[in-house]
Amino acid sequence: GVHLRGRRSGLRRSSIETIAMAQCGASMLRALSRAASTSGLKGLQRSAAASVSTQLLTKANQAAVAPGMPASGSAFQGWSLARFYSEDPFAGDKDLEPPVKMYGTSAKYASALWSAATKAKVLDQVAGELGQVIALKNSDDKFSAFLDDPTVAVEKKIEGLKKMFETGKFSDITKNFFFVMAENARLAELPTVAEQYQELVYASRGEVLVTVTSAIPLSAEQQAECKKVLTEKVLKKGEKLVLDVKVDRKILGGLIFDIGEKHIDMSIEARIRKIENLLRDAVGTA
Repeated sequence: GVHLRGRRSGLRRSSIETIAMAQCGASMLRALSRAASTSGLKGLQRSAAASVSTQLLTKANQAAVAPGMPASGSAFQGWSLARFYSEDPFAGDKDLEPPVKMYGTSAKYASALWSAATKAKVLDQVAGELGQVIALKNSDDKFSAFLDDPTVAVEKKIEGLKKMFETGKFSDITKNFFFVMAENARLAELPTVAEQYQELVYASRGEVLVTVTSAIPLSAEQQAECKKVLTEKVLKKGEKLVLDVKVDRKILGGLIFDIGEKHIDMSIEARIRKIENLLRDAVGTA
């Protein structure tokens, strides 16, 4: 896990760990205790329980670029959608500076989309449209394969996207975004781009997204306690908490917190990995 320092890392361990431990299950805790006792590694269980794991685009060649999308930068260089739309309502001297620094190719797309949607004042609309496509992708294996398959010709993907857009009302910004993604063979990165876009939307409103993952659903009381601790110890003055609770049975028990780029792993799975590594090291040095 990653040990967090500073204001955003000061989770109140007593209450957070109480929830995490409640998620672990008595049988798993006994198994951990036996493993620590058998190997003679004192304090192992306590150690494991406490373990926690730019906008880069610039405006250029604007006349040849799709309306609503930044004109240059590695994400969009060389692609023109002028044949689809002729008016650029978002022309300007500068792109907006995103509220959160993100890195990587997917972040460039997310930042560019956020900039265009912000200028057009359609942040929520674009987020909803992205959500519709993501939901369709998750529910339709053929559509998902169509988007992700790198062997499908760009022209065919764009035609398929245009047919999909005809089934509902989608903004030009969203349409152009998908066409650019298709042209640059980045549609497989759509889920990541959508998550980063949503994070930018939250940040622009002074909201902080915290994802909490548990092996079984958290009770209403546990969610309330998480919100209370995170609000007190993670948020800065004026920020609002947006709590996203997910269930992943593979972690076996405990909790995992994702706050921006930071990751706190208090899961049973992480503890077992730590114990296995300690046992392996102990055997290797014996």
